[in-house]
Amino acid sequence: MASAFGPRLWRRTTASVPAARSLGRRMTWHAATALLVFAALQIWLVSSAIAAGAPSVLIVFALILLLALAVPVARSTERHWYRLSRQALASWGLHARFRRDVRRLWVAALTLPFLWVSGAMAATDAIARISG
Repeated sequence: MASAFGPRLWRRTTASVPAARSLGRRMTWHAATALLVFAALQIWLVSSAIAAGAPSVLIVFALILLLALAVPVARSTERHWYRLSRQALASWGLHARFRRDVRRLWVAALTLPFLWVSGAMAATDAIARISG
């Protein structure tokens, strides 16, 4: 007599929690794409700011920000999830943390260029008012 519960339980547990190994690759894709979006937004905003009359030194600061802050943060996030995907067991908690980190990465990539360029424009306006 065959058991009705064996295969069902096995299939249910396998499908209920996705594999942890794919999280490192998925985070690599998210980090690379978010970095490209960040760079494209930054280029567009800096060129618009320079066309509006901001000093051309803003380009140098844009590159410094990209190389000194954005690339290391994206790379460390990617490395962290690559290590976790190799060491951790698949669980819903791990996937919830993954979704949280992806959300944080994309919010930073989409908002930081606007915040820092508007802050740089405000700072240059304040300096121009004080000196002139």
